[in-house]
Amino acid sequence: MRRKNIIITLWILWIASIIAIFFGVYKYIDQKKISLRSELRDNIATLFQGQSNGDAFVGNDDGFFYTEYSNYPIRHYTKVSKPSRPKSDSSIAAIDPKITEQINDKWEQDYGDISSLYELNWGDEYPNQNDEGWNIIRVYCGGLDEEYIHTNTIFPYKVGLKRTEWGNFYTVEQAVSEAYTFYTSDSKSSYANRHKQGNVNELWNEIYRYSNQNEFYSISESKRNGWTVGTPIYIPKNKSYDEAQRVMPYENGWMHNGYYRVYIAATQEKVFGISEQKWAIDANRNKLLLWWCAGVSVLFILIIVPLTIKQVKSNKKKSETQYQRLVRLCNPKIFIDNYDKEKVEKANLIYKRLLETNPDDNEALKEIQMQASSELGINFIEEAELEDLKERVNPKRFLSPYNAEKVSLANELYAVLSKDNLSYGELMEVKEKSKLL
Repeated sequence: MRRKNIIITLWILWIASIIAIFFGVYKYIDQKKISLRSELRDNIATLFQGQSNGDAFVGNDDGFFYTEYSNYPIRHYTKVSKPSRPKSDSSIAAIDPKITEQINDKWEQDYGDISSLYELNWGDEYPNQNDEGWNIIRVYCGGLDEEYIHTNTIFPYKVGLKRTEWGNFYTVEQAVSEAYTFYTSDSKSSYANRHKQGNVNELWNEIYRYSNQNEFYSISESKRNGWTVGTPIYIPKNKSYDEAQRVMPYENGWMHNGYYRVYIAATQEKVFGISEQKWAIDANRNKLLLWWCAGVSVLFILIIVPLTIKQVKSNKKKSETQYQRLVRLCNPKIFIDNYDKEKVEKANLIYKRLLETNPDDNEALKEIQMQASSELGINFIEEAELEDLKERVNPKRFLSPYNAEKVSLANELYAVLSKDNLSYGELMEVKEKSKLL
C-alpha cells in the first residue's frame, strides 16, 4: 500500500477510534452506574436483614427499632375529658349502616373501658421529649431509590386508666414505663424481636460508610412524595385538619392491660434516597475520555508524523527539476560525511560545473547527470517516484472505459519503466510523455 494511502487510512482510523472511545466510555459509565447503584443497595440491604414481619404491606411494625431515650420523667401531663361516644348520623346510616357501627366499635375499643384520660407532651413546645417518657426510633429499608430508607419516631402521647372493681392505683408514669418494657421486650410485641441495643447512629454510620465508599451514589435526605394518612394527635392553631395530617404525628394504636391503655403515636416518616453524584460521574467520564483520547492520539501521532514527514520529503523529491536533483545529489558534502577522498574531488568538480550551468540547459544537465552516475555511482531514480509513475502509465487504467490510443502509449511507457537498466534520462522522458495520458 502506498504511503499516502496508509496515512489517509491512519487518519480515518484515528477519527473512528475517537468516536468509538466516546461511545465506549459512555457505555462503560452507564454500566458502572447500574453496578454501583446495585452495589450500594445490596450493601445497605445486608444491614437490614430480618427487618420485616413478613406481611405484604410495609407498616410501622416493619424495620429495626432503637431506643432514643427511656425512663424520662412525665412532668406535664394533664387530665382531659374522654371523647364523647359518637352520635348516630342518620344521613351516614342511610348510605351505609356499617360505617356508623364501625365508628362506634372504634370508640368502644379506644375509650369504652376508660375512667380517666391523660394527655402527655404539654411542655413549652410540642412535642417535648422531656414529657414523653420514651421514644423509639424505627428505621426501615426498601422501596424506590428516591425513598430507600424510611425512619420515624414512635412514642406515647396519651394514657387512659381503666375502671376496676377495687379501684385503680396505677399512675400515668407506671403505665408509660410498662408500655416501654412491653414494646421492647415482650414476645407479644411486634417490635421486641427487632429492637436493637445501642444507638441508632451506629446503624447510620454503617449506612454512610457504604455511601462514602461509593463513587457515584450517596445517601441523603429526600423530600417525601406523600405522607401516612392517619388521625393527627395534635392540630396547631395555624393549621387545618388536612394540613395537620401531612406533618403532625398520627395515632398508631395502643398497648393495654386490665388497668390502663397507653396510646401510641408515630411521627411522619423522613425518607433518605439514593442520590446520583452527577459531578462525580461527569468527572469520571471526562477523565476516561481524556486519558483514552490522549493515549490513542499519541499512538497515532507517533505513527502518522514520521510517515507524513517521509511523504512530504518524497513529494518534494518527486517534484524536483533535473537541476534541483543534481544539486542535491552531487553536493560534495555527501561524500565528506561518509568520507571518500576520490569521490569528494570528483563531486567537487561536477558540483562546480553544475553551479555554472544554466538550469534550463537540458543537454548540459544530461551530460552532468551521466557523468555523476558514472564517476560517483549516483542513482538519480527515486523508488517512490518510479512506482508512482508506473501506476500512472499502467495500461489497465485505460481499459475501462476503453481508449485504444492511451492504451498504446501507456503500454510503450510502461515497458520503458520496467527495464532493468532504466536510466534517469529515460525516466524523465517517460514522465514528460505521461502528461499526454
